[in-house]
Amino acid sequence: MKKLFALFLIICLSVTALFAMAEEEDDIAVYLDDHPEAAVFVSAWVAEDGDWRVEVFDEDGGLKLMIVHRLGDNKEDVWEYSAEMGDNGKLVAVPLGLHYKQDTVAETWDVTYYEDGDAEFEIAEDGKLVWKDLKEDAGKDLAFQKIGSFYGSRRMKGDIEVFFYDWYEGQYDIRLYQRGENNEILKDAILKGDYDAETNTLTAMGEFEGEEPFTVVFSYNEENCIVWNENGESTVLELSYLDD
Repeated sequence: MKKLFALFLIICLSVTALFAMAEEEDDIAVYLDDHPEAAVFVSAWVAEDGDWRVEVFDEDGGLKLMIVHRLGDNKEDVWEYSAEMGDNGKLVAVPLGLHYKQDTVAETWDVTYYEDGDAEFEIAEDGKLVWKDLKEDAGKDLAFQKIGSFYGSRRMKGDIEVFFYDWYEGQYDIRLYQRGENNEILKDAILKGDYDAETNTLTAMGEFEGEEPFTVVFSYNEENCIVWNENGESTVLELSYLDD
């Protein structure tokens, strides 16, 4: 029964995170309204080797944190927490946690469920996020740099789908797909981008095959929508509901 409950909780938490990402333009910040000092945590963060990342979302009653360790062969080690601002500017997890391994292709889980999954998160003097796992000490010696909230987002600019696919070797890997009828891919491009934490912008360069290279600056407007800036013109990107 406990395993079934754990699996159900994983699915619920995952759906909540995906819904929060998909609806980010329309959502009104819930926890941050009363705790604006927590906004500095809301982002994606990556470890130097790129195999570890932390994603922090605003949600009702606190912040949702997901720590992902890529193990290779489509497998990931995942920790999930809900947390609130504590003393000295730290995020403190409520005494409930999930730790599980998942196969992202087979969509299977190996679950460890516990109710004493305490953890703390703080931002060090160098601006990096530090995770202190008080249950398993899994975050020992890890420090995560901020890469903004672009990670994993899928947006549309007319018939061009923009997929902020991954973070690799210190840069964003961004995929562009020009879609035709029935959403078939007519052409594609790969852009490499550098994130600027001070301005919360992402500058990317690349080209479609056989065409001239171009540079795009991605930013956020006041409504928290991603904006495509190119050659002095700005376009607010729409959500993408396309399936691969």
